[in-house]
Amino acid sequence: MEEARNAHLVWTRRSSRCQNDHCVDVSRYPTKVEVCNSAARDTTLSFTDDSWRTFLQALRNTTLQLPNT
Repeated sequence: MEEARNAHLVWTRRSSRCQNDHCVDVSRYPTKVEVCNSAARDTTLSFTDDSWRTFLQALRNTTLQLPNT
């Protein structure tokens, strides 16, 4: 039943900063979010609603620790 609920795509958003069709696509489903590189669509990261919200909140609060580059 869960798989059937997630089969319906709600929306997809492509990164506004992409070059040569190497973009990050974020797709929203009823109970999950999937993230992929548009150049490698066969590899997808899947997040529950709660984990995605936690990630976005950490970005907003700048509490997300990113590695030094």
